Amino acid sequence: MRNKIFAILISMLFIFTILSVNVFAGSEEDPEITDEEENDVQENFNIISAWFYEKEAEPDYLYTALKLKNIDTTKTKQHLVIIWEHEGVHCSAGLYIGYDEDYWLSYEAGYGHGFWFQEHYQQIEGEFDQETGIITCKIPKNLINEPDKGDILTKTRASAFQRFGFIGMLGFDRWFIHSLIFIITGKSANDFAPNDGYGRDYIIQY
Repeated sequence: MRNKIFAILISMLFIFTILSVNVFAGSEEDPEITDEEENDVQENFNIISAWFYEKEAEPDYLYTALKLKNIDTTKTKQHLVIIWEHEGVHCSAGLYIGYDEDYWLSYEAGYGHGFWFQEHYQQIEGEFDQETGIITCKIPKNLINEPDKGDILTKTRASAFQRFGFIGMLGFDRWFIHSLIFIITGKSANDFAPNDGYGRDYIIQY
């Protein structure tokens, strides 16, 4: 009887540990953000999933990972980003492609989004894996509203799209160009995940 109780307690502890890991940290196998399979989106904008994670040895950094069906670095003005809120403040991190010849691939992160472009973004470390389609950003926490251990990142979403022309650089979307591209090619040059609502919250671990 005593052995049976001990075995039950061990099993409960094991299950609790697994659940705790899933609540606090995402992974490719258990991402905070997922997207439905879509055949009407260009592969380089077609989002599969996205997740957040941290490393105990690097408590001052937050990592984000965005997985696309394909990564194409030849197209200009691509935005491949993960978006969230921390204490009501808009934050994001991602890879921007084709805005500057000297920085064709620019990983950026920061906070702020709204009236008169009150945004605070800086270049960060990042990398992408062409084979897996995963874009990884290493973000200093002081660039994203300084979340502390136990803070919750809410309204998580992923966005992949292409801007066109000077108006696009100012932050406006030329919807009619996107519509025209879709009519001509049958494929959209933008994608959002999830399609409706938001992904799971993420709790800062360190």
